[in-house]
Amino acid sequence: MAKAALISVYDKTGLAAFARGLFDMGYSLYASGGTAGEIEKQGIPVIPTETITGVVSLLGGRVKTLHPELHAAILADGADREQRVSEGRVVFDIVAVDYYPFHKALDLPADSREAIELVDVGGPTMARAAAKNWTHVVSAVGVDCFPEVLDAIGNNGNTPEFRRRMAARTFSVTSAYDMQVALKLEEGFTPVLRYGENPHQKAKIHFTEPRRGFAEAEIPGGKAMSFNNYADASAACALAADLPADRSGVILLKHGNPCGAGVGNTATEAFENAFRADRQSPYGGILACNRTIDTELTSRLKELFLEVIIAPDYTEDAMKRLLKRPNLRIIVLTPARDTKPTIRSIWGGLLVQEQDNAVEPREAWTTVTSRKPTDQELEALDIAWRVVKGVKSNAIVIGDSKGTLGVGIGQPSRVESLDLAIRRAQREGNDLAGSVLASDAYFPFRDGPDEAARAGVKAIIQPGGSIRDQEVIDACNQSGIAMVFTGVRHFLH
Repeated sequence: MAKAALISVYDKTGLAAFARGLFDMGYSLYASGGTAGEIEKQGIPVIPTETITGVVSLLGGRVKTLHPELHAAILADGADREQRVSEGRVVFDIVAVDYYPFHKALDLPADSREAIELVDVGGPTMARAAAKNWTHVVSAVGVDCFPEVLDAIGNNGNTPEFRRRMAARTFSVTSAYDMQVALKLEEGFTPVLRYGENPHQKAKIHFTEPRRGFAEAEIPGGKAMSFNNYADASAACALAADLPADRSGVILLKHGNPCGAGVGNTATEAFENAFRADRQSPYGGILACNRTIDTELTSRLKELFLEVIIAPDYTEDAMKRLLKRPNLRIIVLTPARDTKPTIRSIWGGLLVQEQDNAVEPREAWTTVTSRKPTDQELEALDIAWRVVKGVKSNAIVIGDSKGTLGVGIGQPSRVESLDLAIRRAQREGNDLAGSVLASDAYFPFRDGPDEAARAGVKAIIQPGGSIRDQEVIDACNQSGIAMVFTGVRHFLH
């Protein structure tokens, strides 16, 4: 039986060359509607799909290819495929599809008939079926890939690796198409963002299903959330969730980085311990708390301009007071870390990774210096280590058992981040004598511990793993600093 190709395209660009190439290589061509008409116009033999389905179309053309027999011809494999061939029934070796142009619906109302009619159903269904059966079928989605498919078939390139790559491409193109549709249909059900990171950038928000996190949060007061608000609020929640659960914890965050983190017996005490590290940067920032916001903390925040405040609950009086601040976004949500993979776009692709939700317990730490940390230093190191993983690299956190005293963020050199943390702490009048330090990655030289010692740091926590670890350990021993290795790095770029 001759090999067979099923073709269904909206964009007819390159269709004639593609169809001619396949036909000249011995493929029987199957198509319907406008695709079949265009191929016939070029004088190329084409078999209507109704010879398989028995139906030209239904519902005024809405249904042409949604038929069990057609999809059996795409999906048949193994003994089923052999049986169909032995019976003289068609099986497809190529499925070439170009979807309806839903991008033309982006400026249409979400509930408009025009937008609905631009949602392709049959095309993605056929393409996904072909991609599933990639061991036998080439799934070619988008007219832009047709020349590559012709080249592969004509030059012995139709290998299992090629078909699997085309299958992966199909799901990638289809998922992007589905996201366009989802974003359009969600309009009116998801918050409207005024713009992206900057006013000249358009932005939307998409909540994944099942709805969790900010998708289910209550926002009883304040202006609409912005792109930056959501990004910062997510980072603040993750940090707040990492603080010890047995105490009140507060995170003050600005532009994706914590200005301060504090713990205490009350939410107000935790705030004070966070605020002492940096009293300037939190202006216009975000506060996330793992406990109920009460009147005492609300009163303390009266003079501090915040964009967003997040907490699992608010007392009635506290909520009443906060609602008087019209520009403050109030979010009722228990801070937690997302468990789904993180996705970041790059030029031409996406980076996908697991969340960094690990927090190494004290039992996993290894003391590498002559002096061991005291119990109070261990408590302080634990807090600093939880916070430093949420600071952009290179990251340094200096603190005590109450929280942070100084934070060094994102400098090209680790010792520069250390210098920044020290200067910030000194600017706020924080005494670093007896403090502890957390570094998200190892110290490559002893200059870091030496500078920390001069500032008054008495204990360090870091991953270890440098070829100069012993040099760093010797520096700590000479200064009487206790140091522990966790064995785990926490870069955040």
